[in-house]
Amino acid sequence: MLATIRYHVWRRLRAAYYAFALARLPFGGPLGRAISDWECAQGFGDSPKAKSTWDAEYGGGRWAYMGRQPELARYWTLIGFMDTFGRGGEYLDVGCGDGVLFERFKRLGYQRYVGIDISDVAIEKLRLYNDNRTAFFQADGDVHEPTGHFDVIVFNESLYYLRDPVRSLERYAESLKPGGFIIVSTYTESRRSLAVLREAKRAFEVFEEAQTTQGPMSWLCTVLKKAESTSLAR
Repeated sequence: MLATIRYHVWRRLRAAYYAFALARLPFGGPLGRAISDWECAQGFGDSPKAKSTWDAEYGGGRWAYMGRQPELARYWTLIGFMDTFGRGGEYLDVGCGDGVLFERFKRLGYQRYVGIDISDVAIEKLRLYNDNRTAFFQADGDVHEPTGHFDVIVFNESLYYLRDPVRSLERYAESLKPGGFIIVSTYTESRRSLAVLREAKRAFEVFEEAQTTQGPMSWLCTVLKKAESTSLAR
C-alpha cells in the first residue's frame, strides 16, 4: 500500500516538473536529478536507461519497428532537413541506434558521417560501414566529446534519453561549424520529451520546425541554432 502511494506521488511530481518547467526554479536541479533517478528505476520508455538495458533491447529486437512504414513520414521530414541544412557536409548522429536513419539518408551523400550510440549491440550492426568518411562507434551520449566540427548534429528521438539533455545539447553545440544546425526529432506523446524540447528552445534559436502526423502518432522535427547573443559572446 505504501509503495503504491509513493509511486503515485512520484508520478504527480514528475508531471508537475515537466508541465510547469520546475527545472528553472532554484531547487530544479536536485529535483530533476531525483526524478531522473526515479524514472530510470521505473523503466519508463521516455527516460534514461542503463547501457545493459539498451543492449538487451537491441538484442531482442525491441527497436525493429523504427524501420517500418508507420515511421516513414517523420524520417523523410528529418532527412529533408538534414539535406537542406547540412548541404552534403559533415554530420554527427547522436544516439544513432542500429542505423535506420543512416540507411535512409546515405544515398543523398555526405563528406563525413559519424554515429554514436551507447549500445554495443546496435553499433555492431553498423561497423561494416566504417571507412574514411563514415564512423560508427560506441559512446555514451551523456559524456561524449566529439572530434572535429559538423554542419549538422542530429538527435533522432534520442535527446530525451540523456540525463541532462539541454546541458548536453549546449556541449554538442560547441562542435558545430559556423552556421551549423542541431536537428531534434521529438515524439509528442511523451511528456518528458516535450519538456526537454521546451527547454532546448529557451537555450537555442528555433530556425525551422515541422510537425508530422502518421495515424495516431505525431512528431516535431525542430532545427535549432545557437542564439545570436551566445554566438557573438564567443
